[in-house]
Amino acid sequence: MKQVDTLCTVVLLLLITIATVPPASLGQGTTAAPILKLGGGTRAAALGDAFSAINNDVTAALWNPSGLAIMDKRQAAISYLDRTQLFGDAGEGLYYAFFAGAMPLGDAGTLGTMLQLEGQGTIDVTIDSPEPIRTENLGTNWVWTLSYADKLAKDLLGGISGKIISLKLGEEGARAYAIDVGVQYDVPTTLVPIQVGAAVQNWGTRIHFIDENQSDPLPRLLRFGTAVTLYDQGNHQVRLIGDLTASIHKLREDEEQLEADLLRLNEGIKEENEKRLAGEQELKPEITREGLLSDRGVGINAFEWRHLQKSIGLEYWLGSFLALRVGYKEEPGINLLNFTDHLTYGLGVRLLNYQIDFAQLPGGGPEQQRLNVFALILQF
Repeated sequence: MKQVDTLCTVVLLLLITIATVPPASLGQGTTAAPILKLGGGTRAAALGDAFSAINNDVTAALWNPSGLAIMDKRQAAISYLDRTQLFGDAGEGLYYAFFAGAMPLGDAGTLGTMLQLEGQGTIDVTIDSPEPIRTENLGTNWVWTLSYADKLAKDLLGGISGKIISLKLGEEGARAYAIDVGVQYDVPTTLVPIQVGAAVQNWGTRIHFIDENQSDPLPRLLRFGTAVTLYDQGNHQVRLIGDLTASIHKLREDEEQLEADLLRLNEGIKEENEKRLAGEQELKPEITREGLLSDRGVGINAFEWRHLQKSIGLEYWLGSFLALRVGYKEEPGINLLNFTDHLTYGLGVRLLNYQIDFAQLPGGGPEQQRLNVFALILQF
C-alpha cells in the first residue's frame, strides 16, 4: 500500500505542475538555464551521458531520480570542471561544479540533495578606449535539487526531484522552479539482466529577467535508456548502456508567428527560384507548415531520429576496485567532423569507502579541445 500511495503522489505532483505551467510555444533554440543541460557526474560523462537506467549512484538524480531508490549506503560526491582551458584568458572564471549527497531511509526510500554551480566568468568594461577600466564578474548560476526515490513494486523504482533554479544576467537575476519524475524497471525472465529507465526533466516555470512577455521555457527533456549486463562472472562485470534524449520544451508553435515565418521563408525561396529558373537549375520546393514544424522539432516531431541525442557507453568493472569506461555521444544540431569529437572515456578507482572518477570528453571551444573531469565519491 505504501508503494501505491507513493506512486500516486508522484503522478499527482506531475499533473499539478503540468496544469499550472503554460505550454511552450517559442521557436527553436530559445530555452533558458543552460546549466540544466550541463549534465554531471564523471562516471556518466565517461559513458557518453548514457545514465538514465543506472541506479545505486548518488549522481543518478541528474539523469533519473529513481536511480536513488535502492542505495544501500550513504553517498556524497563532489565534482569540478574547469572550463577556462577552452577559451584561454577569455575564459577566466568559467567552471561547473556540483555537490551531491544521498541517504537511504530503510523501508522509507532514499532522500537526496544536490547543488550545481556554474561560474559565468568575467568581462572587461570599457568606455572610450579599448583599455578596460574595470573587470566585472558575470555571476554564478545555481540549481538546488531535493530528490526522493523508493521501490514502488517488484522490479519497479520511482523517483521525483524538485528544483530551484537561480540565474544571473549582468545586474539582473531570475528564478524558476521545476520537477523531474522518473522510473526504472528490471525486465524479468531475460537471458541477461536488463534495466530500462525513463525520466521527464525540468518541467516547471519559465525564466524571465524583465517580464513574462520576454521569457523562455526551461529545457524540458524526456530520457529513455537501457542497461544490459553482458557478463557478470567472478571479478568481472561488463555492462552496455544506451540512452535516447528528446527535447520536449516546444509543445506547440505560435500560429501567427508560424504563418509569418512560412511567408518570409517562402518569399526567399521564390526569389531564389527566379534566379535558378534563369540558369535552368532545379527549383527548390516551398516549405510546408508540417515541414517547418518537423524542422523545428515541435510537439511529436521532437521524437524524430535527427532531433534525438544518442548516447552509448560500455563499462567494465574488475571486482569492486577498478572501472574502465568508454562512450559515444551524438547531439542534434552539432556537426562534428571527427569520430573522436564524439568519444568519451574514463576510469574509476575505489579504495575502501573512497572512489575517484576521471573522464575526458569533448569540450568544444574554438579549437575543439578536450576536457578533463574529476569527481570524488564517499560511501559510508
